[in-house]
Amino acid sequence: MFDTISKLFSKFRTIKNIDSISSMERLGRDEYKYIEGDRALTVQVEMLSGTPRRVIYSRTIKNWMPPHDNEIITEDKRKEIVANICKYFEMNNISYTVK
Repeated sequence: MFDTISKLFSKFRTIKNIDSISSMERLGRDEYKYIEGDRALTVQVEMLSGTPRRVIYSRTIKNWMPPHDNEIITEDKRKEIVANICKYFEMNNISYTVK
């Protein structure tokens, strides 16, 4: 019985850390906070009912939250952030697509 309960709870557990400096935090139904060191930004990730279960909208990765909001996020940095977000969903066995 304990094994069954443990499996049930593990289904709802989410790994937040991506690596030693990056993590994700769910803010709402379709919004996540991506954290990298002392910088953070919000990204829209739509929840779907089928497969894939999420759509990551890379165009919503625009700028860091204050106090780093004046730092430009280059296209290369955006791609790196998207790759980390994809890694987060893979670690949590959540299917996704990127738009």
